[in-house]
Amino acid sequence: MEGSSTTSPSRRQRVRDATLRELISVSREILTTQGVEALTIRAVAREVGMTPPGVYRYFDGHRALLDAVIVAILDELTEFVATRVGEVDETDTAGRLIVASRALRRWGVDHPREFHLSLVVSPPEEESQAVVRARGQVGKLFGDIFAGVWRDYGDASPAPWRREPRIEPLAERLVQILEITMPSTTAATAFTRCWMRLYGMVCLESLGLPRIIGDEAGDLFEAELADLARALGLPEAALNSGR
Repeated sequence: MEGSSTTSPSRRQRVRDATLRELISVSREILTTQGVEALTIRAVAREVGMTPPGVYRYFDGHRALLDAVIVAILDELTEFVATRVGEVDETDTAGRLIVASRALRRWGVDHPREFHLSLVVSPPEEESQAVVRARGQVGKLFGDIFAGVWRDYGDASPAPWRREPRIEPLAERLVQILEITMPSTTAATAFTRCWMRLYGMVCLESLGLPRIIGDEAGDLFEAELADLARALGLPEAALNSGR
């Protein structure tokens, strides 16, 4: 259209983008089926029919390739949870928290190897900013939902959250990292404790530990989720969300 500032990607750029997606997809397949040790530039090149120097035109080394896969995995996880949450009315903060929690578990259980990879934290000097940002996406999504829950139900909680001086600095650091605005320090502390419990349960399930004792349906996770819902004073009906 004349006068439009929007330009379509060139054919060369489209081809490059498609190749980049293929390289990341193949790398992810190698990681999930053969492990981190099997992911090399040479292995990826062999799978896609390229030479190693050809792959180096897209990634300057193994670390950059691994980071790209981790970012893609975290983006997929965030999109999955956000899509499920988007199906719930924005005013139903309790329902959104329950749905987000179950969506996190569902993705983690369905993609255990990818979930483990997303948890691998490298030394700060090795962690790319892209990975740091992607890693914080899910936590920020939950934090923003939790802030809404606290505004709606925090003061009505049947068991008021006590001040916890040892945890408060940790909570403040977490909300700072995730770039979340919490209504109060107490809310930040409650979020930190709830997030650690929920995320920890998903980690255990993705490792298959509850199944060792016969929990195939996520009953332990649901019990933990119900405990948190009661502690936050959420209506009982909220637990029916996202089933």
